[in-house]
Amino acid sequence: MKHKIIKRTGITRFRITFFILFFSAVNLFGQAEYVLANNPVYDFLERMETLHNIQRYNSLEIPKSRNEITVYLREIINNRKKLDNADKKLLIDFEAEFELELYGTLKKSEKLIGGDHYNFLSQGEKYLYFVNDTSKKVNLFFNSVGASQAIYANYNEQGREISATIWQMQLQIRGSFFNKIGFFYRGGNGYIFGQREAALLKQELKYNYKYRNFGSFDMTTAGYLTADLGLVKVKFGRDRMNIGYGPVKAVLGNNAPIFDNLYLKMHYKSVEVSYFHGKLIGNTSYLNNTITGGSNVVQEKYIGYHRIGLNISDDFNIGAAEMIIYGGRSLDINYINPFILYKTAQNNNKDRDNSIVILDFNNKSIKGLKIYGLLFMDDIQVTKFGSPYWGNQFIYNVGFLSNNLYKIVPLDFQFEYIRIDPYVYTNRLPRNTFDNDGFGLASFMQPNSELFFAQLNYRFTNRLNLAASFSYYVHGANPLNPDGTIKKNVGGDLLSGHRSSDSRDAPFLDGDKEVTRMFSTKMVYQPFKDFFFEGRLQYKVQSLQKSINNKNLEIFLTMNFKL
Repeated sequence: MKHKIIKRTGITRFRITFFILFFSAVNLFGQAEYVLANNPVYDFLERMETLHNIQRYNSLEIPKSRNEITVYLREIINNRKKLDNADKKLLIDFEAEFELELYGTLKKSEKLIGGDHYNFLSQGEKYLYFVNDTSKKVNLFFNSVGASQAIYANYNEQGREISATIWQMQLQIRGSFFNKIGFFYRGGNGYIFGQREAALLKQELKYNYKYRNFGSFDMTTAGYLTADLGLVKVKFGRDRMNIGYGPVKAVLGNNAPIFDNLYLKMHYKSVEVSYFHGKLIGNTSYLNNTITGGSNVVQEKYIGYHRIGLNISDDFNIGAAEMIIYGGRSLDINYINPFILYKTAQNNNKDRDNSIVILDFNNKSIKGLKIYGLLFMDDIQVTKFGSPYWGNQFIYNVGFLSNNLYKIVPLDFQFEYIRIDPYVYTNRLPRNTFDNDGFGLASFMQPNSELFFAQLNYRFTNRLNLAASFSYYVHGANPLNPDGTIKKNVGGDLLSGHRSSDSRDAPFLDGDKEVTRMFSTKMVYQPFKDFFFEGRLQYKVQSLQKSINNKNLEIFLTMNFKL
């Protein structure tokens, strides 16, 4: 009898120890929701990472949860004295935005409905309405987010000018229960006045189904349910994900529509595992029917991703990942499993799909300098290394971010190089192409191209930033016949994979050489919190196939606000 009591006590101690370890990373006032991928806090954290004010931060995968970001903000608060004046004031803004997670209070937050002292011009965090019940560990936050954008373009070579004005308003709701379960919703509508060609300079409208077919447009709806259990995080729903370093993403960027996915992340000490499985929009055709009027037929298409990352030290991270694109059938249970090699599963599936291997590193051993790199392997034929064989498809992405002058002048400098081999992102089976609804999942870059990108960012104050960039983009386009069909496939079009009749050799930048030089400058001014004015100017000089030369000036003036 005595032996049984001792054994039960041991089990009880084990359970207590397990729960302490498992939930140790959960913030006492934690929020389970994720911070939108376009939030300025990510640029701030990347700068702090480079300056050694935070440890083991990696910007490869965004978004991150509010709890994760709070951990890094606490580190920065402890290093507040190391910041320059602009960043000290910017940190105060983030302390207001993440006040509940940091301090368990909402003293710096104001609500329009039911509030006593709402001031649109204040420096506090603003909401339409919020509820925070500390006794039941429940909170809800409602925001109205609006934007107005004026677009102007001058096509000098054609002697044309176009313009448009875009208005949009959306509702955002987020909340959490028991500091572990959270949700997020975003939706709204927009209206456009002016020329359609000008409005389509805004990337989000190019893939907006409602605008393409009805003129007005709805905001990209996003929503998810999430659970933050400390060492394990789970998210199910739809939101924007970015994977890759630098301003131009080589894996997942903002070029294509967002998609629904199941996301999982596990993190313990130096090891991090991330995974998602998502639903894409495949090839679309129209099925005519004289009785019903016809309907769109969309081919089934899915994407899978998993990565294991290792923090070699506080300043050096490496990772290895796989992706899989498949379609033409229902959800494949082989690829839902996070702990299986996609390449092996693909072979077991009779080699019907598109598997990808990704290696990455992030090194900031030198204070003030971050060096990063990524190798994207779409297809590999080891025996053909060193030859122009079309089946060896790689992306080489390297770059650096320098804050070495931080103590002298608030200036950041970033440089990036991306080379995309012919036929990368493509597939001989169109259903397996690296796209969503016909738009490349990564960026504007096509296969058989390279990009040199440099950017300077000057922070006048925490409220005023000026950025200037220059890019040199070279693309080997597929030569075309007069009717627009492909004359020769050199692997330069995302939607045109290798055919059996195409050459087995695909030299880099073969085909019709296209060159785009672009100078861009952007100024962002925030006169008071959550109210932004942004001006962006782009000047492009292009030499395209069919002897087309362009000199284009594009201006975007935007006002964003949050209530």
